[in-house]
Parts: sequence; structure tokens; C-alpha cells
Amino acid sequence: MWGLVQPCLLGAVERPLLVVFAGVAHVWTASGSTGRRRACRLASAAPARRAARDAEARLRAIVATYAVSTPLEPRLLVIEDRYAPGVAGSGLFTLHRAGCRVSCRMLVTAYFSSPLPPAETLSRILDAGERALSGIPFTRELVGSDRPPDSGELSRAGHTLTWDRPAAPLPEPAESPYDHRLRLRCEPSPEGGGVQGVRSRYGTVFALTLPPVTYYRVPR
Repeated sequence: MWGLVQPCLLGAVERPLLVVFAGVAHVWTASGSTGRRRACRLASAAPARRAARDAEARLRAIVATYAVSTPLEPRLLVIEDRYAPGVAGSGLFTLHRAGCRVSCRMLVTAYFSSPLPPAETLSRILDAGERALSGIPFTRELVGSDRPPDSGELSRAGHTLTWDRPAAPLPEPAESPYDHRLRLRCEPSPEGGGVQGVRSRYGTVFALTLPPVTYYRVPR
């Protein structure tokens, strides 16, 4: 008899506990997370904007390294500046604090053309990567002789270089569904033709995507 009653008693105790914890977790998440408006204010404040300018300067310097050291010629630069509110969370009878009030990061993709054929352009890029302290992570040893120009992509140390192929031209920069965005800037304006405009005028398009830079965080 007790064996039948015991599970019923346990269930009667567990259900209220689960309801109570669900309520506590909801309050914890709401009170421990940063609201969108406050996160936006923190990400738009003067210290964050100074850090953003410094991060942008560093990323532009990397793009300039490719322009100076390789045949790649810059045609379009896309800069996306995002922020993420701190979010508290919960698991099975556990509560997790938000790691920060807000964090900001920047993403840069540069589009290039080249006066040389793709195979020769890629060869020159690998040559540049072989030089000491070049800042270009692509080398013949790391890439392998079977990759360019047919693979359409080189990726190393967070740098990703892609380029047009006959059956797979590069797409236009996509509008991100990410709604916590401070800034999206294209230089020059994509109204000038975007990637397709570069392709029509200069031929094969190369795109360099740099690793995202987290440039600012406000701790809790």
C-alpha cells in the first residue's frame, strides 16, 4: 500500500516545487538581464564609441595590409557594429548570472578586385603570407597546393578569403536579422552597384571576412 502512496506523495510535492522554481527563474531572468534600451545606451556611450573607433582602425589596418602586400584592390568595405545585452538564465533547479551588462563587437568584410587572373592573384597572396610578420595568415604550407583556385575559399586564423567561381559568384552583403545593431556601413554606398557592380566593372570579386572583434564589455 505504501508503495502506491509514495509516488503520489512525491508527485504532489514535486509539482508545487516546479511551479515555484519556474516563477523564481522567470523573475531571476527578468531582473538579472539587461533591457534592450539600457544595453543600447551603454553601447552608445562615449567609452564604447571610443573603443569602437579603435577597433575599426585596427580592422581597417588589416584590410590595408592585404591591399599593400597583394594584388587585391579594395572596392567595397562593409562594417557591422553590434551589441548584445547581458542575459541571465536558468537550468534544472539552477540559476545563472549574466556575464556582463552589455558586450559590443564589430564585423568587417572587404571586397576586392584584382588586375591579375584568380590563380595568379591567389599565388601572390600566398607569397605575401610567406613573408615574416606579414600579417597575412595564408601560406602554401598551411593551405596546400590543391586548394586554389578551385575551392573558392581559404580560411586561416579567423581570416576567410572567398572569391567568384563560374557557377558560384559571391552574393551581395546580406541584411542581418540581428536586431541589436548600432551601425551598418558600406563604403562606398551599395547604391553604386554593390558586389555585382564591382564584378561588372573589374571582373572576379574577392571577399575577405575578418574575425569578429569584441571591443567593449560592461561587467555586472
